[in-house]
Amino acid sequence: MKDVLQQADEIPITLLVTLAYVTLAFLTSPISPTNQQLHQHGWLLATEVSNGEPWRLLSSAFLHGGWIHLACNTYAMLSIGPALERSLGSLRMALLYVISALGGSLAVCLINDAWQPVLGGSGALFGMIGAVIALQMRSSSSALGFLQYAGPRRTLKLIALYLVMGMILPFISNTAHVGGLISGFGLTFLFMTGTHALERWMTGWRVAYVALLSGLLLHVLQPTTRWDWLERQSRATENRERSDDLAIAAAMSLTGKSKVTRSDLLAVQMEMKTLDSWLKDWNEK
Repeated sequence: MKDVLQQADEIPITLLVTLAYVTLAFLTSPISPTNQQLHQHGWLLATEVSNGEPWRLLSSAFLHGGWIHLACNTYAMLSIGPALERSLGSLRMALLYVISALGGSLAVCLINDAWQPVLGGSGALFGMIGAVIALQMRSSSSALGFLQYAGPRRTLKLIALYLVMGMILPFISNTAHVGGLISGFGLTFLFMTGTHALERWMTGWRVAYVALLSGLLLHVLQPTTRWDWLERQSRATENRERSDDLAIAAAMSLTGKSKVTRSDLLAVQMEMKTLDSWLKDWNEK
């Protein structure tokens, strides 16, 4: 078993993630993917996660919206990944990417509009930056001792720059960035560093981290406990019932029957859909 783990720890995770980026890019058209392609291959949509597609929480972290998006995240992955993977090992690197991606996706599901699609590996990449900061903090003599060096200060300035860009540019999700950053930093600081004087009180924080992440995941995957999901379902049911009532009334008017059959109702509903489609096309013209 030990030999198997040692062999697994030599798998080049950075390269595999990069290959996943490129593969999904070609599956969705690397230049300009359509919304239909991105939806099919797993962009993050909170409503879809709530309705039984939890895999989107991770698939979105490998999917990109065009060659510029792909190029930026691939460059960042190849810049940060190799050195961090040598420090942590392949298995820990894989776990870091997954947890950071998951943290970014959970933040999006909890904070962003439920119908706003999000995609890209930047949440997980921010988790990797958070891991770098955690390693620097744990290796210094005090919690903020690492700020004495230029490298860590540049890293913090880079994070601040990206967050400012996220405030200015509407297509950048600061929610995913911050969620990934916190998740990656917490995982590395609490679980992926060596023994230290801080270990005396670390157990409680580790339990809190796991409990928080698990609780948020359950909260997103089991939306029946959420008032906003219940409220949306209530509105959808009311609209559906109102539509059925309208179709029944129209069927009674057109057929002259006091009690319409299911075939009458289906025929009227088809006519209503055709009329709605015609009106939509006419308005667009």
